[in-house]
Amino acid sequence: MYVQALLLLAIEIECIFSSVVLKPTGNQYVKSNLQLTCTDESVDYTQPEWISPSSNKIDTFQPSEEGANCDNAESCNAEFGRYCQNSFASCVNGFCACQQFGIDPCSCLASLNDCHMIRGNSENITTATLVGNDPLQYTSCESNIATDTEVHVIAMVYGIQSPVYTNVNVNILNRNMNTDKEVVLVLVSDRLVFWEVNIQNNETVDRLVQLSSYQDEDNLKVDHRQVNAIDKPKDAPYGIGDDAIHGGKTVDMMLYLEENYGHVSSFTATETANSWNITIDLARNTMMQNTNPTVVFTENLQPWQTKLTLAWLQNDEDYGTYTCRGKHSQNNLQILKREPIVVQVPHKQNLTFYEGGVIRCDVTGLPKPNISWLFDGNFLNVSGQYDILEGGSLSISKVTIHEDGTFECRGDQVETGDTRAESIKVIIIHSVPEPPVIRIPEEDVGSYIAKIHINSTNAVEKFMGLHYIIYYNDQNLTTSSDNSVPELLSLTPSTLYDVHAVAVSMGGTSQESNHIKFTTKVEITTMQPTPRDIATSDVTVMMLRDVATSDVTMMMLRDVATSDVTVMMLRDVATSDVTVTEQVTEKPRSSSKKGIIAGCSIGAFIVFVLFIIFIIFIYQILRSRQKPDSIGDKHQVNELAETEPLAQDKECNTKTDAV
Repeated sequence: MYVQALLLLAIEIECIFSSVVLKPTGNQYVKSNLQLTCTDESVDYTQPEWISPSSNKIDTFQPSEEGANCDNAESCNAEFGRYCQNSFASCVNGFCACQQFGIDPCSCLASLNDCHMIRGNSENITTATLVGNDPLQYTSCESNIATDTEVHVIAMVYGIQSPVYTNVNVNILNRNMNTDKEVVLVLVSDRLVFWEVNIQNNETVDRLVQLSSYQDEDNLKVDHRQVNAIDKPKDAPYGIGDDAIHGGKTVDMMLYLEENYGHVSSFTATETANSWNITIDLARNTMMQNTNPTVVFTENLQPWQTKLTLAWLQNDEDYGTYTCRGKHSQNNLQILKREPIVVQVPHKQNLTFYEGGVIRCDVTGLPKPNISWLFDGNFLNVSGQYDILEGGSLSISKVTIHEDGTFECRGDQVETGDTRAESIKVIIIHSVPEPPVIRIPEEDVGSYIAKIHINSTNAVEKFMGLHYIIYYNDQNLTTSSDNSVPELLSLTPSTLYDVHAVAVSMGGTSQESNHIKFTTKVEITTMQPTPRDIATSDVTVMMLRDVATSDVTMMMLRDVATSDVTVMMLRDVATSDVTVTEQVTEKPRSSSKKGIIAGCSIGAFIVFVLFIIFIIFIYQILRSRQKPDSIGDKHQVNELAETEPLAQDKECNTKTDAV
């Protein structure tokens, strides 16, 4: 009893600590190829086995028995295979043959999906050089299967000693014949290599992929404007072509590339080089289609470990739940169908300013990718005026000048980690404005000026640089959009004008507006007075002439200061009768003001002189009447009295003559 209980307890403990480990883990989205490993980690492990979605056990790989048919086949002992030089080879029916999946049984090189590796091919589309050494030995292949993606692999074991870069010169031909075909360049190395990629003629590589154990190194130099994306996947398999010599997993790498990027179009490998040249002709004949059947098999890697290979899955029944069974437990995962992300866009699109618009983008994939948009390298906040439509297109409610730039439509598969994006150059175009409507009221027309009233439905916000040009006869006037009543100046009187207008903006010139004809009013010509002194009371004549009828209206005005008659002569245009109007003015003669002032000045002077003479005369009279103080004085006075009249008479006569 106790022994049985202890045995049962030991079994339970062993079951608890035993497990079946899958790598990779979790649900797997698969396009066509996948490799899984299953390990039984129990103490008393067993060889794990795989169960298909249809609950059938998956068979192990059965090697080919073509070893005996190879040229120069080596005979071997079936028990030991000691005569087989290649580590991949084993003894098959007495001859050495390579027995791995995707390996040619005779050459022991990768031979997978129309890419059959050979040694020493001198007609490669890719060549390498190594300065100071003999010609390099290549391992290479080329495929003729037609795909939408060209995947070209360059591989070497090691590069020139750091920090010398290995140059890769890429020349892409006939891009104009296959504008939609993607170009993927894969750089593979077993050790650290510093790569410098030079893409000729401003061409573009859609994706640059590095496969190596040194993925964290900054060992790539390239003009990022010529590469749309750079991938450095971790834990991805890599190989150098001849895995028996250099190690690696070339077949697994080719399956990985086909699953994630596309069918391998060319593969070129050598041990080392300091310069590579590759010519990719997008017009080359690739008409063959991939017709490989679905391959599902297992390989026993260790007594406790089994690898499952799924290649070229095509049928729905190939997807589902796969189970790996160990001795005490099992583990399973879902193999789900995966379709790579495809982003299709017109790379140049136009949007109309101030209108709603849609930037077209179609994003597909399985699982359904998340769609995002970037503008000039920054993620757009999809709200407000932006909205992502079903399928991936970007809707813009009102296009502004800020949308003029480079957009990027991007799809991301969270489950697979796959990302694809395409850039779109958006050009803002401007609408042509509508023609305006003009009118010219009669009261706004003069002899030399006219006012134009402009009515327009064009919104200033919608039409950048909006203004109007008014054409009248052989002249024009440019006016701003906020001047709705511009004036035409310096017109000719009594002249017929034909006026129309157009609206002009960044979008172009509108059609002509309505035409309006009008005639400017009669010119009034004023004849200036003759340049004579108005003090002379000469006549001032004003003559008015009607330009249209040549009739004359004359006004004759005399100086009103003279109180002379003012005469107006009016001619009736209709009857040719003449009407004369005479008017007498009673205003003082203003034209003789200067003469009056001069006369007044002379009279004042004469009065002043007479006043002085009168004062002198009075003085003399008063003096002659003074009394003498003595006899001598009296006698003197008498003498003076006798002579004074004579002297006074003489003096008066002299002053009178002077006056």
